[in-house]
Amino acid sequence: MSKVITVDWDWKNPDYDGEFRRRLAALKKMRELGTAPKLREYYKENPVAFIDDWGSTFDPRNAEIGKPTTVPFVLFDRQAEFIDWLVQRWKAREDGLVEKSRDMGVSWLCVAAGVWMWSFYPGTVVGFGSRKEEYVDKIGDPKSLFWKVRHFIQWLPGEFRPHGWGDKCAPYMRISNPENGAAIVGE
Repeated sequence: MSKVITVDWDWKNPDYDGEFRRRLAALKKMRELGTAPKLREYYKENPVAFIDDWGSTFDPRNAEIGKPTTVPFVLFDRQAEFIDWLVQRWKAREDGLVEKSRDMGVSWLCVAAGVWMWSFYPGTVVGFGSRKEEYVDKIGDPKSLFWKVRHFIQWLPGEFRPHGWGDKCAPYMRISNPENGAAIVGE
């Protein structure tokens, strides 16, 4: 099981600025040392680390309390366990069922895991569905899953986005990885 190592993270008063500074320092060091290829190899087998190191989420409720709406995705242990469980189901080709509750981040976790698969496993096709089409993809609507996918990808450092990535790769209900042929599709 993956364990998230977050030093001095105060869940009631999160230091998003500090976490963004930590990520910028890590990005600068990665670029100076040229370690992106090695990190890509590492992240291919460590989705929790990939999400916890570089993932971002969006919470519009933060605006009313003076916090940024796009924030680092800092996983808590139960979320890391969910990612591990999800990846195990995928690799074993097994079904799984999640009883979802509000504000536990399950939609964002599924989006993050989908982007991880799309990024590191050529030819992978990740599918998202919902009871209403607009919940899957409604361009410009942060409630839709595909808006979350686009947002997650856009906030990744360039080293972790595919070469050739751009708006043309993310039309309605389909997000293509131009580098490896993977796709995220909706229905």
